[in-house]
Amino acid sequence: METETEDLRILRNKIDEIDKQIISLLDERISVCREIGKIKKLNKIKITDEKREMEILSRAGDFKGIYKEIIDICKKAQGGYDEV
Repeated sequence: METETEDLRILRNKIDEIDKQIISLLDERISVCREIGKIKKLNKIKITDEKREMEILSRAGDFKGIYKEIIDICKKAQGGYDEV
């Protein structure tokens, strides 16, 4: 029984490490999106690019729902100005 508990602890620790990596990568993605937002603002380009979103979602596989949320958050990070 203790082996199961130890195995569970090890696996949960592994998940915690994976989560840290995911969060770090999402932070990096947000930073890049903010830079994209600056370029879009300077060039009067709409934040929303449906074609680009579809490209991303087509690669997302089983994670489409999660990626829709990520895209929405990143569009907000690009924001700070109204759509043109």
